[in-house]
Amino acid sequence: MQAISSIEELVEALPHCSGTEFIDITKKLSLGPEDLEPFAHWDEDSYTRNCVSRNDTYELILLCWEPGQETPIHCHNGEECWVYSLQGELEERRFKLEDEQKENDDLHETRRAMMREGRVAYMNDDMGFHSLHNLSDERAMTLHLYVNPIDSCRIYDEEEECFIRKEMQYTSFEGELLKD
Repeated sequence: MQAISSIEELVEALPHCSGTEFIDITKKLSLGPEDLEPFAHWDEDSYTRNCVSRNDTYELILLCWEPGQETPIHCHNGEECWVYSLQGELEERRFKLEDEQKENDDLHETRRAMMREGRVAYMNDDMGFHSLHNLSDERAMTLHLYVNPIDSCRIYDEEEECFIRKEMQYTSFEGELLKD
């Protein structure tokens, strides 16, 4: 199994993948933060979502995290997600609803795990909900492969104590910063 050691190799291979080939490709990744630097955009107020490549079957997004930034608790709108940790260490927290039939039922934490550089994590909605947290005092970068693209998802509104639907937005697309 030959390693994928450049973003160009990955972007070239992804459009030709289907089914379990996406799993195989994530096992071949051998990338560093310098490989994704042309796509990296940072914001001191929130982590950024930088689309590296997208078509109808997948979406490849670079998330850039300043120290202390985190996602809300969220689902993946029925899609699969692999997260490759490029730089830094993040903590993933997983959650389940007490009663899956009740949207506003009690949400409880089921697991915490560290995401270390060079490792791949997997998530789908059958596993529950999750959030990611950059607990360190250093920047972090994670590369997210979604099969299929996610244009909206449910996030947990902590003030209202319920899930709401949120439209997903990019900070940049193929390296170009998008206007607000």
